[in-house]
Amino acid sequence: MTVLYITSDRPASGKTALTSALAAQLSRSGKRVGYFKPFSPAPHEDPDPAFISRSVLSSGDAEQPTPLTMPEGIREGQPLPEDMSRELRLSLDRLTSAKEVVLVEGPSLFTPQGDALPLSAMLADLLDTRALLIMYYRPDLNAERVLEACEPFGQRLLGVLINSVTRYRERDVRLNLGHAIEARGVKFLGAIPEDRLMLAVTVGQIAQHLDGQWVIGRERSEELVENFLIGGNIMDWGITYFGRMENKAVIIRGDRPDIQLAALSTPTTCLVLTGGHQPIQYVYYQAEQQGVPLLVVRTDTISTAHALDNVLKRSTFHHPRKLERFQELLREHADLAAIEPDLKN
Repeated sequence: MTVLYITSDRPASGKTALTSALAAQLSRSGKRVGYFKPFSPAPHEDPDPAFISRSVLSSGDAEQPTPLTMPEGIREGQPLPEDMSRELRLSLDRLTSAKEVVLVEGPSLFTPQGDALPLSAMLADLLDTRALLIMYYRPDLNAERVLEACEPFGQRLLGVLINSVTRYRERDVRLNLGHAIEARGVKFLGAIPEDRLMLAVTVGQIAQHLDGQWVIGRERSEELVENFLIGGNIMDWGITYFGRMENKAVIIRGDRPDIQLAALSTPTTCLVLTGGHQPIQYVYYQAEQQGVPLLVVRTDTISTAHALDNVLKRSTFHHPRKLERFQELLREHADLAAIEPDLKN
């Protein structure tokens, strides 16, 4: 039996993605895998355990403990109450008695505002586990910042992985930052490049964000959108303009069926028709034949485009295609051989 504790420097660094990808890989290899998230702000509604149970673990491995609510005062470094510590240890003991590998998704080391959270290192000690740290790449990330995040785990730390590295900085991170980290005694596990799919939102999330009316295609609400295009007064031939991108949502005036049909002549994930105009029958027919959802919004095209500026805040990891893609990125860019021996013991 092996337990691996996975944490991150800040929320949204890729902790759930890493945990899910490792769990999927181990389950596929025949291991009985358990998943444990000790704390959550919404214990009974947390999407992470629900997604991992539904999409990652086999039916026989799906049972997992319910997370606890974060205790008050923990940001000030107060120890966990003894009854809570006991409950966490018992939950892990029950999992380890039934599973070959248990992956623990711990809280981050810092809040989104940068305030330290001592709880993560405390949990690694309490549960007596090896720890793996994933950090989100930022332009100012350097060896000192990485080592500062690693320091609380001491000898428990298996290594550190840098996620979502800007493409033109991959070599620098892999060689210079990686070597600087390893020179200080911390295992560098790899640099995962940024990937557009990991930031994608679903058609359903776009509809909710824009308060859009479904015309057709609600059954395709889980389709992922990676790119957005505005269909205005296009100087290029329409197919040339819209053909530049795939997996796209196109925002078009609802009274411009000519531009709508040009967009439908290229691979398109959904059309957002602005101004409250319903599509003409021929556009409706073409979209239905191609399986392209149609949404109608009341706002004009410019206002709709501005509203989409922050739609990526709705992006989550909880999608099978994102899980599949992150596994590919791990295989291509991470030193899985340094992790797997610990998981195979």
